[in-house]
Amino acid sequence: AGYYVDTNASIIQTPCAVGSWQNQTGQSSCLLAEAGYYVDTNASIIQTPCSLGTYNANTGSTSSSYCIDTEAGYYVGETASISQTPCAVGSWQYETGQSSCLLAESGYYVGETASISQTECVLGSWQNQTGQSSCLLAEAGYYVDTNASIIQTPCAAGSWQNETNQTSCLLAEAGYYVGETASISQTECVLGSWQNQTNQT
Repeated sequence: AGYYVDTNASIIQTPCAVGSWQNQTGQSSCLLAEAGYYVDTNASIIQTPCSLGTYNANTGSTSSSYCIDTEAGYYVGETASISQTPCAVGSWQYETGQSSCLLAESGYYVGETASISQTECVLGSWQNQTGQSSCLLAEAGYYVDTNASIIQTPCAAGSWQNETNQTSCLLAEAGYYVGETASISQTECVLGSWQNQTNQT
């Protein structure tokens, strides 16, 4: 094993060269290192797999330098890989030579594959989960006034909001009131009652 003889009446055996190997005896040739592997010694009986975070699409590779580090935005999660895999939506990777991707954090999202960064949720939107591909719009009755928010905030009593994706609430007008939080409307003062101030409950 590790050698071959390719002529009749030979008095010698020839070692397999780097980039090739042979794990059996009585052979007339050697095997080229497969894609995803390399052989960096003569007379080798094995081929060595490229490590996690690297890949090699070529055959007959003679050293580990043929195993290429993954690019940012990609990963290789198994040995002997012949290609790199893009990070899925909801995940990202900013470093090279990695075996996995990072999940988008709460308050952030990743909306495309092979991303090298995560994007913060903008004003009026939020996200309380990790690994997400988009943000949630603030619901009616709520608002979000900070970037990368993990919560939406209910409109306080005395204020309201009837639209989604908002950064603030509307004050109850004079002649109206809002008696509860997260309201989507203001209520008019009924007959026999009045209110000359805004933001009343």
